[in-house]
Amino acid sequence: MLKNTQKTLSATFHLTHNCNIRCTYCYTGEKFGSGMSPETASQAIDFCLSQARSQEVDHLEIVFFGGEPLLSYPLLCSVIDEFRGIQTPFEISFKMSTNGTLLTEEIMEELSRRKVYVSISMDGDPSVQNRQRPDVQGRGTAEQLEPVMDRLLRWNPCANVNAVVTPESAPVLDQSVKWLREQGFSYISTTLDYSANWTLENLKPLKSAYERLATYYLERTLAGDKFYISCFDEKIRSHARGPLDPSERCVLGYRQFSIAPSGRLYPCVQFVGEDQDSSFVIGDVRTGFNETNRNSIFCCSEQDKPECDGCALKSRCSSWCACVNWQSTGRIDQASPVVCEHERMLLPIVDRVASRLWKRRDPLFIHKHYNPAFPVFSFLEDLVLSPVKENHS
Repeated sequence: MLKNTQKTLSATFHLTHNCNIRCTYCYTGEKFGSGMSPETASQAIDFCLSQARSQEVDHLEIVFFGGEPLLSYPLLCSVIDEFRGIQTPFEISFKMSTNGTLLTEEIMEELSRRKVYVSISMDGDPSVQNRQRPDVQGRGTAEQLEPVMDRLLRWNPCANVNAVVTPESAPVLDQSVKWLREQGFSYISTTLDYSANWTLENLKPLKSAYERLATYYLERTLAGDKFYISCFDEKIRSHARGPLDPSERCVLGYRQFSIAPSGRLYPCVQFVGEDQDSSFVIGDVRTGFNETNRNSIFCCSEQDKPECDGCALKSRCSSWCACVNWQSTGRIDQASPVVCEHERMLLPIVDRVASRLWKRRDPLFIHKHYNPAFPVFSFLEDLVLSPVKENHS
């Protein structure tokens, strides 16, 4: 089985705690105005480059996060330009996660010129978006995003959209995915709000939504529609290519880390919050990693979970993710019961769809899940061919 042998280090810059919307499920804490200073940003750049060199990586991935990173847009551009002005033996790439409300034509053009891959957060059609992602006055944000979607996809046809699934939006997940696909998004990621009060009762409508989504996935794949829906494609991948190799998984504080506006270091984005809880601090960009703290968190997250012993789905389950476990249980060494129930519910649905497509020897399905180079080719095809399709529409 072909594995990705490229060694990547991912560093997330939390440019600000502030945000201009108020998502009902947000895990980043109070939206106060504290942001990263230019001096801290420069120290963070030096720290990232030093870590990338010492680890002899092939690729340094810089991710911009918040709050809302576009509230610190000048600093964001300054950080990118400083990185790009330094000669390195490794590749440096840039990503940004945004709520999209500040993504003007001028900003999108500048981000594209700087080769920033932009991922937007939208939870579904206007009714879902307005309910779950209001602005600071409690007003819906769907209307603001109408021109943004077209703008984003014109500049980057491969843009990803991330939809958070809550117990309230679960019954219409299939409608949300279909609506996002109809807007032109080919790459749709769905993420459960693991901190929510999930019960067996409110998982039932989610199961029904997955079953309807399975029908949609099957029909669109047979029609030759090239798309990616994370909740299905990642689970199919876990069967077609086997479970994630340890080298492909994130490793808290080692293959990835997050930098708070203060410069303090955390093992992942979920742990930064208001930057007040020192229990997950693993260092500072000025003084380096605290190896004792870093090793303690890593060892705790990687230890075997006895509650998973004997489970037939263990190799395909997300119980290895310490961040998900922490959101659900408050502990990084305990598998989330929500994950357990969710995987038991979702995997049989996904496998039935995959089995039908395999039996038909559907060419798109085979190419997508059994050709390791497909993600690269898919990205290039979208990037090159989409403008051609637009010109002939």
